[in-house]
Parts: sequence; C-alpha cells; structure tokens
Amino acid sequence: MADFMKKQSIGSYFNCIAAVLGIVGIVAAVICSNMTVTYALGNMGTIALLGACGIILAVAAICLPNKFGNHDILGTLAVLGAIAVYTAAFGQVLSERILLIAGLFSYDSVNTVGWQVFYVTVVSIAAFLVADIILIIGAFSRSVKEN
Repeated sequence: MADFMKKQSIGSYFNCIAAVLGIVGIVAAVICSNMTVTYALGNMGTIALLGACGIILAVAAICLPNKFGNHDILGTLAVLGAIAVYTAAFGQVLSERILLIAGLFSYDSVNTVGWQVFYVTVVSIAAFLVADIILIIGAFSRSVKEN
C-alpha cells in the first residue's frame, strides 16, 4: 500500500477528489429528496446509480494507470466515462428541480421549505459539476510518477 501511494501523482489526487465529490453529490441529492414528500426526486434511483458509476470509474482511473502507465486507453476511457455519468447525474437533478427553481425565483419566493430544498439541490449540482471540472483537469496531468 505504501508503494502504491508513493507512485501516485497529481492526476491521481484529482481523480480521488472527484470520487469524493461524487459521494457528496449523491448524499446531497438523497437529503434534498427526503426533506419533504412534496419535493421528493422521482428519479432518485437513477441519480444514485449514475453517481455510483461515476465513483467507480473515478477509482478505476486511479488504479488503471498504476498497471498500464500514464494516459493509457483504459484509464482515459474511465475518466471520460466518469465525466459522462457525472454530467448525466447533474442533468437528472437539474431536470427534476427546474420547476421548483422557476417557481422560487418568480411567484413563490416566500416558500421557505422550497428554498431549503433548493439550497441542498445546489450543493448536489455543484458537487457533480466541480467533479466534472476536476476530472477534466486531472485528465491532462500524470496519474503515476515515472522513474
């Protein structure tokens, strides 16, 4: 394990942060879905599945370069897949909350429960988007130190 950690470079740490942000996105989506029955996410299972797939692919993007080297095809595909599923999870959360957001910013601005759900939804959306950005940045850096 210590040998594994010594070989890691900045790209691997970016992928690790993206995996943690995927967990944050899933947890925030579950929280905003369970705050009240009225604002439950109808596609929570899809969001959780997409987030879990993104986490698995981000972890694969950490492990695969140790075996095949930097910028290998499998590691690159894992990063691209993680970006795709995190983006899909972001889209699923946003599509479920678009009417709530429109209502809060137009005619229903005093809905305090709606605002609380909105704030937690923003955390979920931000976590998935920042994870995407970090994965893109990490894709251009080395994951494993070369001797």
